[in-house]
Amino acid sequence: MAKADKNKGKGKDKEKGKDELEVDEDKKGGSTKLIIIAAAALLCIGLGAIGMYFMMGGESADEQVAEGEDAQKQVQAIYYQLPKPFIVSFKAKGKQHYMQIKVAFMTRDQVAIDTILKHLPVVKNSLNQVFGSKELAVLQTYEGLQQLNKEATEAVQAFLEKETGSPGLERLLFVDFVMQ
Repeated sequence: MAKADKNKGKGKDKEKGKDELEVDEDKKGGSTKLIIIAAAALLCIGLGAIGMYFMMGGESADEQVAEGEDAQKQVQAIYYQLPKPFIVSFKAKGKQHYMQIKVAFMTRDQVAIDTILKHLPVVKNSLNQVFGSKELAVLQTYEGLQQLNKEATEAVQAFLEKETGSPGLERLLFVDFVMQ
């Protein structure tokens, strides 16, 4: 009977060992599932990050900061408005007409403003020649005013190019414009 008890004990031990193995296998299966879920989550996060990288233009934060600083430097426009307006007279169909233009210069280069101020009589003369060369009928159209502005800007830019080696002037603005 002792053998039977021994065998019974061994059988219980074997059954107990099987139960432990099943529990260990369940724990391993749970661990494996957990690892697979974590890997899938990391994969999704990684793909999302790559997608955002391409959607945002693929620039690093340092490049974006550098571009932001460059944009701030470019935004700093300098304006100088001539204190007195230009007054130009026209004869059209036997009647006397007048045009008054108040001009401002827009640049991002202080050297351009300094050069304009240093040579103001020459700049004013150039602008008077451009303004006085137009016909009244042309100036009464939007396209004519745009052309006048373009020619005046080009005249000042040509002068600055000659003096400083750079056009310097970004825009010439008609601050006030009156015709009668």
